[in-house]
Amino acid sequence: MCKIRNIQGTGVRTAASPSPPGLLLLLLAIGLLAASPGICTPVAWTWTAEEASLIGQTRLAREFPDGTGRSVVTGFVQPGDALDFSVRVPAAGHYLLELTYACDADKRIPVFVDGNLQGSRLFPQTDGFGTHPFGRVILPAGASTLRIGTDWGYADIASIRLSPATPPAAFQLAGMPVNPRASPEARALHALLVREFGRRTFAGQHDSGPQDMARIGHIARLTRNAAPAILGLDLLYYSGAWNHPEGDGAVEKALQWSRDRGGIVTLSWHWLSPFGAAEPVWSSFSTGKTTFDVGRLADETSAEYFAAIRDIDRIAEKLKVLRDARVPVLWRPLHEAEGGWFWWGARGPEAAKRLYRLMYDRFTRLHDLDNLLWVWTSTDDPGAPDWYPGDDVVDIIATDLYAPAGTRGDFFTVFDRLRELYGGRKPLALGECGPLPIVGTQAPWLWFLVWDDYITRTDANPAATVARTWALPRVITLERLGALPDRPSIAGEKH
Repeated sequence: MCKIRNIQGTGVRTAASPSPPGLLLLLLAIGLLAASPGICTPVAWTWTAEEASLIGQTRLAREFPDGTGRSVVTGFVQPGDALDFSVRVPAAGHYLLELTYACDADKRIPVFVDGNLQGSRLFPQTDGFGTHPFGRVILPAGASTLRIGTDWGYADIASIRLSPATPPAAFQLAGMPVNPRASPEARALHALLVREFGRRTFAGQHDSGPQDMARIGHIARLTRNAAPAILGLDLLYYSGAWNHPEGDGAVEKALQWSRDRGGIVTLSWHWLSPFGAAEPVWSSFSTGKTTFDVGRLADETSAEYFAAIRDIDRIAEKLKVLRDARVPVLWRPLHEAEGGWFWWGARGPEAAKRLYRLMYDRFTRLHDLDNLLWVWTSTDDPGAPDWYPGDDVVDIIATDLYAPAGTRGDFFTVFDRLRELYGGRKPLALGECGPLPIVGTQAPWLWFLVWDDYITRTDANPAATVARTWALPRVITLERLGALPDRPSIAGEKH
């Protein structure tokens, strides 16, 4: 059994000292020193609330009524309320960050390392004070600033603790798509994505106006005419409830993007409620805007089941236009189901998984949509695997992350948790984001997709940030995609 040696307060000072105790601390931290045969002695460092710098409306409560007399930082109410811990570790590497806190309901708490947002983790309700892991973070040797911020707010922080952590295991990715009958174009795209995962990141942009492509034009103006490698579009207006078979031109724009420009297409579907929609119909993908009960799909004789089948088959006909043109698609249906704010997630994980697998089965077995790579959108919450449809029907795991305005991050802890939750068996992508992520080696997301007009919001994506991100050698733009010397033919392009 491994005992953890906790250093209260002195961890910072000892690690900075050139004296023999400093060397001893270094050896302990990297696991090279044993207290006695068979007993390891890793070090943990604790910083208390009194040692933090207060930001915004946060304040130190010196007599918190929990009977312990401990001091806590409270007042996490508004965006920007935070506390900063100046920490120091003896060696660069992975560290487990734990928070001792109190809250009267589940709360999301974001953490920044030197200004880099690592993620916003869900911390469970406590009875008094509890200690819960935030997850692994990567720290440089020496000094860093750990900021505890505000997301859902109203939590009280007593202390943080860091301890050395083992590096994450390597990914073990499948060499082929999950659909055994995947088209040559889908196989080629899958091979390209697997090859580049961990090396480079594909730049993506969603555009809700396929007719004028204003977001793509904005990027071009800021980046010397660069364009994203991945174009995101939505099939919302092809839903049966909209009753306009021509939609909004998204399918035609996807075809043009792939065939004429050599780009990659990802499609989501804000699926308008098959029936039971409240006015306005265009918002009936929201749980509160429909009476449609996805849980009723378990009954294959129900009106809900037949309505869902009707809509699935209708969308399949639109996707066949891309299949017949040899255009592979990153297909991301039923996104953000875990949140419950869309009707497909309103009745829990079993109903959402049933619908996903029903769609997969009809698309692949009945409609021969073998040009699709299947993308599931997950959170990094502990319960996320309960919602997962299964390795046999998912090619890529995506997550949707929106950093607060004025902040950015690589979301390393989210990336790390997703790798852990899904066993490193699937590539990981940012299916949606607001502010551009920090692109680097610590969290090598397969792609990022800035959602719609976030790219034009200067508080989220200043012009200099857009230009700098698109210029990074690690970022694959449309131009770099086309220039890859060993790029497979992934679409029905003009030659």
